Amino acid sequence: MTEVDHPLTKFGATTSLEVGVGHMLVNIADPLPGHENEYNRWYEDDHFFSAAMMAPFVFAGRRWVASPDLLGLQYCRAGGEFDAANSGRHAATYWIAPGHLNDYFAWSAGTGPQLDAQGRNFTERRLAFVSFADHVGSVYRDERVPRDMFALMDPPGGMVVQLLDVPDAASRDAAAARLLDEALPRRLAIEGASAHSVLVFRGAADTSAMRPALRDLQRRSDNDGRRLLLLWFLDGDPRDAWEREFVELPRFISDAGHGFVEWVAPYVPARMGVHDDVDPAS
Repeated sequence: MTEVDHPLTKFGATTSLEVGVGHMLVNIADPLPGHENEYNRWYEDDHFFSAAMMAPFVFAGRRWVASPDLLGLQYCRAGGEFDAANSGRHAATYWIAPGHLNDYFAWSAGTGPQLDAQGRNFTERRLAFVSFADHVGSVYRDERVPRDMFALMDPPGGMVVQLLDVPDAASRDAAAARLLDEALPRRLAIEGASAHSVLVFRGAADTSAMRPALRDLQRRSDNDGRRLLLLWFLDGDPRDAWEREFVELPRFISDAGHGFVEWVAPYVPARMGVHDDVDPAS
C-alpha cells in the first residue's frame, strides 16, 4: 500500500489526538443600528464557518443571542470596564481541542487576510468582547449532566458569561483553583438550580502564532493576566433563574475573596434562519 503523499497525512499521524475542551474562542458583538439582519446573515451563512468551524481542531461551535430584556439583566461593576450595560447582543463560542490553539492561529493567519481580500468581513459592528482562552476546569451539578465537550452540541436552555478579575496575574491560578474546588460546587448545589455546569477559562498562555492584529485585542480582554472567564450553562431560560441564581453572584464571589465580577451577561441559543430575536424592536 502506497503512503498518501499529503502534508496533512504526516500531521495527522504525529499530532496530539487528545479529546476534550482545551481552549475556547468567544466573540461578543453588536451590529450597528440598521445592520442587524445583514450582520446575522453574514455571520450565520459565512463567518461562522469560514472563520472558525472550518479551522483544524475547532470541533464545536454555537451562536447565542440576547434580546432586549436579557440585555437589561446584565450586571456591570460600577466604574469597571463594562460600566455601560446593554452591550453584546450576539455571542459565539467555539471549542478547540487541547494543545491546538496555535494551530488555529496559524490557520487564521492565512485565512484572515484571504477573507479580507475577498470582502468577506463585516465592518458595521462593534466588538464588545473577544477572547482566546485556555480551559482550566469544569464543575457539574451531578453525574447526569452532559460533559463539557458536549455543551455546544447538546444545546442548553441558556448560557451566562461571567468575567471575573483578581488583584494580580500571580494570584489568578490560585483563585481559579479555589473557585473550582469550593465556590462553584456550592453554587451548583443550590436546590432546584437551573445552572447545571460551569467552565472556567483563563487567557491563552501561548499566542506565539497569533496575528499581530489580534494581540492587542487579546491583551485587553485578558486584562493583563488578571481575568478569569466563566461560562455557565443552564437547563432553561436565564430569565427564569436570574433572580435566584445570578443577581447575588457578584457579591457571593467578592465576599468569598475570589476577586471582583466585572460583567455578567445572559444568552439563549440563537435560532438559525430566524430573525425575530435580532430585530432591535423585539
